[in-house]
Amino acid sequence: MSKKTEKDRAKDDEDLDEAGSTDEGNDDGEEEEAKATAVRGRGHGHAHDDDDAEDDGAEPEDPYWWAPHAVLSALVLIGLLGFFGMFNKTPLARLAAPVAPEPDEHEHATAAAPPPAPTPRPAQSAQAPREMFGAKHLLVMYKGSRRAPPTIERTKDEAKARATEAMTKAKADPSKFADVVKAYSDEPGADKRGGDLGKFPKGAMVPEFQAGLEKIKVGQVSDLVETAFGYHVILRTQ
Repeated sequence: MSKKTEKDRAKDDEDLDEAGSTDEGNDDGEEEEAKATAVRGRGHGHAHDDDDAEDDGAEPEDPYWWAPHAVLSALVLIGLLGFFGMFNKTPLARLAAPVAPEPDEHEHATAAAPPPAPTPRPAQSAQAPREMFGAKHLLVMYKGSRRAPPTIERTKDEAKARATEAMTKAKADPSKFADVVKAYSDEPGADKRGGDLGKFPKGAMVPEFQAGLEKIKVGQVSDLVETAFGYHVILRTQ
């Protein structure tokens, strides 16, 4: 009876040990399961937070988002002020621009004095018109005189004697001067126009001719006038 009881007790102890181990195993399992549940809960919470962040927007808002706008606005304002010349009166503008030296007292006095009035130039007198002359003439050439044609063979003395004869006839009757020209003059075309030179200003003829013309009055016949062309007899018409 006693042996059985001890066996039974031993068996009961083994059953208790197994039950205890089972209970400890169950407790450990429950504890591990609780930890896993908590981890899963936290993971689910994080995933839910991430989903909320994705739903609300991309990244969190930058607290300094206004800085670029402020800088751009300041630059635009500075540009407008510079366009309207607001910086021309600033000390910075005066430093950048060259400063003219201040004139001394002497220069100031000189600058203050009004410049002298220009002296009026006397009006130039109108140029007097050139004196006009009119004349008729006959010309007796000799060999070697200027523009003498090859047909002229007379000498200078012969030309002088011929011109003297023509002068005598012309002075005797100036109204017949054209006839004397036709008879004595060697100038080409003189017989057709009666030796008329028309009107010309003073200095238009060679000096010897001009001097002989001025020695006589209108309507008078000159003495012999020698030039490089030969011997002239002149009738002044003006």
